[in-house]
Amino acid sequence: MLPWKYALAGRYYVVERAAGSLGIITNNKLTGEIKNLGNGTHIIIYFGKHYGYALSRNGYLSKIDPGTGRVILQKRVSKDTVDFCLSGKYIAVASYVPEDVIVLNKNLKVLKTIKTGDKNIGIEFYKNYLIFELMNKDRILALNTADNFKIVKTVNNIGKMPIDALIYKGFYLSSFLLGQKFGMLNLNNFTYRIIRYGKKGKFTHQIPHYGIYSVDNDKAYIPAVGEKKLEVVDLKTGNLTGSVNLPGFPIFIIFSPDRKIIAINYSGGAHDYLTLINAGNLHVVKNLKAGRRVMFMSFSRGSGHIYVSDYYGNSVNVFNTRNGKEVFKIPVQSPSGIFRVPNKLYEQQKKLGGKIK
Repeated sequence: MLPWKYALAGRYYVVERAAGSLGIITNNKLTGEIKNLGNGTHIIIYFGKHYGYALSRNGYLSKIDPGTGRVILQKRVSKDTVDFCLSGKYIAVASYVPEDVIVLNKNLKVLKTIKTGDKNIGIEFYKNYLIFELMNKDRILALNTADNFKIVKTVNNIGKMPIDALIYKGFYLSSFLLGQKFGMLNLNNFTYRIIRYGKKGKFTHQIPHYGIYSVDNDKAYIPAVGEKKLEVVDLKTGNLTGSVNLPGFPIFIIFSPDRKIIAINYSGGAHDYLTLINAGNLHVVKNLKAGRRVMFMSFSRGSGHIYVSDYYGNSVNVFNTRNGKEVFKIPVQSPSGIFRVPNKLYEQQKKLGGKIK
């Protein structure tokens, strides 16, 4: 095991999709592996103050010690799921099968099962609320965490087939599989409105992941549905304020930590490319041939590098964000999602002297 002072700085977890494992990258080398996490076709990770939590497609929820890279606890909470969220006290898992939402504590004890009769997605905590979407019923539910998760607001007819969501400044932004629009639920007064930003769209390849699209300075940077474009929408006015033509159909849109660079990957014929955009003026800095199949990407803590998972190339490729040159190639089998251990967790662990509490 690496000495503590190197244990978390510069550490990334990379989903090894075929194996259902996480590869551990530390200081640009593959230094370990976390195995037996479940179906790896869709594994997502969130970090609390001291631990990481991973959820597999077939519903295995794993609590991970980031200091040792070991699974501390594991519980199967679903048969089919793609979404969960954390608060200070709770973990909430939104399931497709069974059609329910499960609330657990941080020791993975089930506290509440909420049966919805639908596929559930877009789950988020905000203050004393747990909010999520019902995919086929075109509905948002808001529950009060302080009152035994009682439903306090139901919003119907929100738009066709909600697929993802995020929280921004007290608003729950709901995105849809069909059409170029998104919904804004004000979580202070529960008013709801639809913002339309383009032509009627329909996805043609892989589904754009709206929960990763970036919101910055009251503007949403959106992968256009069915178009080779990045759209920028002012959240205050609802107006389209910018648009960037792209080489392919965008999937993930992410900001660098310093908010100066936007990175985009693609489905279809451009799935081997990565685009870097100047966030200030929306000029394309570089279109990179970044691998044989770019699945996901993650910026370094200082924004100087971007880590790209090359699924067909069985590697994580690291590029300099200033000139687009490849600086490292790290062998990883069938990589997809890349998750950087966050700054606050690293600083917290330093304070604890490397001990996880």
